[in-house]
Amino acid sequence: MRTISCGTSGTLLQTSNFSWQELNLDPPWLDVINLLSPNSSPRPVQALAFGEHNILESCRNLIVSAPTNSGKSLVGLLVLLETIRRQRRAILLEPLRALAREKADELERVAPQLANILGIKFAVKISTGDYRLEDEFLGDPSPGGEIIIATPERLESILRNPANSQWLETLGSVCVDEAHLISNSRRGGTLEYLITSLLCLPAPPRLVLLSATLGNVERAQEWLYPCDVVKVTERQPPLHKWVIELTQEEEANDIAASWIDEQLQNLEAQVLVFVYQTRSAEHLATLLNKELGTKTGEKGALAYHAQMSQGQRELVYQAFLSGKSRVVVTTTALAMGINLPTTHVLVRDNTFFGEGSLDVSDLLQMMGRAGRGNQEGCAVVLVRPNDKWQADELAKALQEEILPSLESALEREINKSNSFKDMSPATVHLASLLSRWQEQGATIDELQTFLRRSLGGQVLAGQVTTGLNWLESHLLAYQDPEHKKYHLTVLGKKATRAVLPLPLAHGYAQLLRDLLTIDSQDDLLSQWKPLDHLLVLDLLSERSPNLRKYSAKLVELVEDWCEGHSDLTPLLFCKWMRGKVENSRASEILGSLGVHSSKTGKAQEKWAYETAYVAVFRAIVLYERSLGMKVDAIERRFQVKGLEGIEEKWRDELLWLLSGLAQLLDVRTFYYHLKEDCQADSERIKRVKGSLGRMRYQVFELQEQIKYCSPLGPLLREIRRTAPKDKVKIGVQSIRRLEEAGVSSLKDLLVLGVDELMNLGVRRGLAEQIHNYVRRRMQ
Repeated sequence: MRTISCGTSGTLLQTSNFSWQELNLDPPWLDVINLLSPNSSPRPVQALAFGEHNILESCRNLIVSAPTNSGKSLVGLLVLLETIRRQRRAILLEPLRALAREKADELERVAPQLANILGIKFAVKISTGDYRLEDEFLGDPSPGGEIIIATPERLESILRNPANSQWLETLGSVCVDEAHLISNSRRGGTLEYLITSLLCLPAPPRLVLLSATLGNVERAQEWLYPCDVVKVTERQPPLHKWVIELTQEEEANDIAASWIDEQLQNLEAQVLVFVYQTRSAEHLATLLNKELGTKTGEKGALAYHAQMSQGQRELVYQAFLSGKSRVVVTTTALAMGINLPTTHVLVRDNTFFGEGSLDVSDLLQMMGRAGRGNQEGCAVVLVRPNDKWQADELAKALQEEILPSLESALEREINKSNSFKDMSPATVHLASLLSRWQEQGATIDELQTFLRRSLGGQVLAGQVTTGLNWLESHLLAYQDPEHKKYHLTVLGKKATRAVLPLPLAHGYAQLLRDLLTIDSQDDLLSQWKPLDHLLVLDLLSERSPNLRKYSAKLVELVEDWCEGHSDLTPLLFCKWMRGKVENSRASEILGSLGVHSSKTGKAQEKWAYETAYVAVFRAIVLYERSLGMKVDAIERRFQVKGLEGIEEKWRDELLWLLSGLAQLLDVRTFYYHLKEDCQADSERIKRVKGSLGRMRYQVFELQEQIKYCSPLGPLLREIRRTAPKDKVKIGVQSIRRLEEAGVSSLKDLLVLGVDELMNLGVRRGLAEQIHNYVRRRMQ
């Protein structure tokens, strides 16, 4: 083990006689601040924002760049509250659903007091992938005032529907938390397009960008013009930074436990540990309790992650704040918004398998959580021999703290390559624009004008022709020859509004067209199985987990399962993929889907065969899990590891794709293909319509199964199915509470009455549903 100092950032907090009263704020704001941040004095970034820039009296856009724990969240929140005073809607964008839920809960708790202080009633709503604003809310005028907490992806999906244009006119301000994600290669494009869309509205809302890790913001300031910048670089209190380099023989958890043990000798110390996977958080917390005993506090070391309920996370939060827990182990996914004041931070994982290493800005954000009040912080990053970071290189980067400028991720990607084999990075945003402008369409000039307003500017505008050509060639858009305007096809509109990846939508639709073409009796579609949906989505998705590589053993596991489940075995596997590599026609299916390899000849056939078997294997594993097989049982049966750590993300991805797939299967373009290309009569069209309807029902059933991946899942789905239509139905949270109490079967439920179920945290109405169902089953 080698310890490397990365220097110290910041200064000690200076005792200040400066008060909020000296900022001459309007009367209600002092009461608001006292409620949200009691017994405080203005931090530097707050003094600049409310004093020098007088942001509560301004309507200019705003960039706030300040270190972690500097008080910038309060700045953003007061802008939103100022908006609802004007009876407009305000939106807070959070990068993760878990963070959006936490922010919504925090605001809901203080909303009544804030309403009294501001003299106006307002609502707090959440809109993410699993909490959606219903259409009727989108059509309503602003109800006096409303704060909506959403993810960028969810708000962008709302923008795609032209029916929501009236709702967008009610927006008064939008605050973007973690705004540096605009430069993120995966999520930055959506955020950049979203902000550009807001800037181009007839009456743009006020935009506020918050970030702890921004370097140069001049270009972004020009983009948001007129725009003020409130920037503070000095952190308070100081942070001492270290890198610990491990040898090949050293185990990261052992080193972590030893370091934490040393820090806890100081009775005022508390430690926040960041790991990659949920499972790792649970495992390390258990290990620390075993190794360190009572040193970790009365409640011991606790895990904190997105798979926990909000109530569970609140218990951990309070235990840490009170000092009853001195160590919390959390996932890096929550690092962007976790607000647990601590003295020490340990980043155990800096490199993620299959995803690469964390950026310096991400690491500095996690490390910046250390330091509380006037107590100096200490933060350490572990570096293993196999990590992508080299210890000395990382130490230098952490010492220099050169933060990235706010730049366009789309522009960066386009500049890397001017030739795109698949689709240009700007294509999806062109489709989104065409969806919003569906009725009137758009010319090339109009599309270029919009993209020039983006952060990527002229570079993105140069991709319009390339993007439109791709959409046309994939039957997702067409040009009206008379007016020279582009429109989305029916398929393109459905896919875009469902926020489906466009290549996936095209590939799935093309496969169905090909099956309709070669099978005039439509026997293939009539034999379609639920696993066919999972198989095709896996082949088309770029985010499928790497459970295990292709091998003879994997083939054996797939074949054994199919032998025992012939009624569930996917049609595509039986007809085209199964057997020996020399007899397989897997390449035909992959070709129809538009999935290609650089290989040719026999090598290409072998690649297609192996790719197909791996995809079938993953579909089987997920399907078995959806039927309630426990994680450890699946890992034993299918010889995979780490399923729990990747399952939540995998299921979320599939639920999103299945939701979009249900929209595609309700597209009349398939009937057009039958008429024009297959010369089908009305009887065949009716038959195909019935098959597509059955396939759509399969998708809905899959969604329900995957949503409740639990031993109790099949049982509780049946309870939901038989519950009266006018009753609230049992859901995920109730299942989790029962599982946490050790309830995992009908036998366990038999011994529980309504009162016992309520004692486990199940609401009375739902407890009565469960009890009545179990009683009927046993009659």
